Amino acid sequence: MSTYKGWEAEAKYANEYLDACRSAVADDEIFARFKSLEGYKHILEHVTPRQGGEYLLEALEMSKEGLLENIEAFKENDSIGTPDTFSYKETGKISPTTIRYIKNVFEMATLLGETPISRVVEVGGGYGGLCKTLSVVCEFDEYILVDLPEAVSVQEKFISNFPELHKKCKFVSCDDVEEVKDVDLFISNYALSECDYDTQVNYYDKLVANSKYAYIIYNLVNFNDFYYNKFTTRMSETFEFTTHKDYENTVILAKEKGL
Repeated sequence: MSTYKGWEAEAKYANEYLDACRSAVADDEIFARFKSLEGYKHILEHVTPRQGGEYLLEALEMSKEGLLENIEAFKENDSIGTPDTFSYKETGKISPTTIRYIKNVFEMATLLGETPISRVVEVGGGYGGLCKTLSVVCEFDEYILVDLPEAVSVQEKFISNFPELHKKCKFVSCDDVEEVKDVDLFISNYALSECDYDTQVNYYDKLVANSKYAYIIYNLVNFNDFYYNKFTTRMSETFEFTTHKDYENTVILAKEKGL
């Protein structure tokens, strides 16, 4: 295990991922297929076809109409980077990762209800896929992506393919994080939980604590996990929240007390 700018990960996979990000940003031919790079897929784009099918069933149960009405817009996420795609009866060809993003977005909708959303902050935004997917069904005004500098460069290059969305986005290296006030929705999927605890606290104090709602997926949790228990204890001072399992991961749906 190694630590890079607060991110705790196996050194081999971390280095391969960072190299893939750098290569994709530097070379347009590599960027055109970055989602299929082995070094990239160790960290992202590794949802299996079976998992995609299970996420699809969950998404259909939450909002069949919303999924089918917006499926072509959701599929735009797969138009960049040459991901592995598979054919599902209800959607046709689509990447399992995009299906998971759709499921994430519909879970956020159950958390938010009819609440209007202006400012979104996401820590660990991958290549920007969840941002793109959320933009299909949510008219936010600002989306701030916070990540490792190598990942932020990929996000900016990916989202630049969608000019109207790009205008709403701000790309922030983890080296330059400042406090953000009046956050409507904080998101971090499989990212905050991979940071060392000091980094988690820094993000909490500067971002999470200033948010009305939070959608967090804490990966690889067992309930004796030191970081998870400390983090959720800290959250409970400001938020009321529910949790449920997503394979071995834990989904946290939180809202500020009093909302």
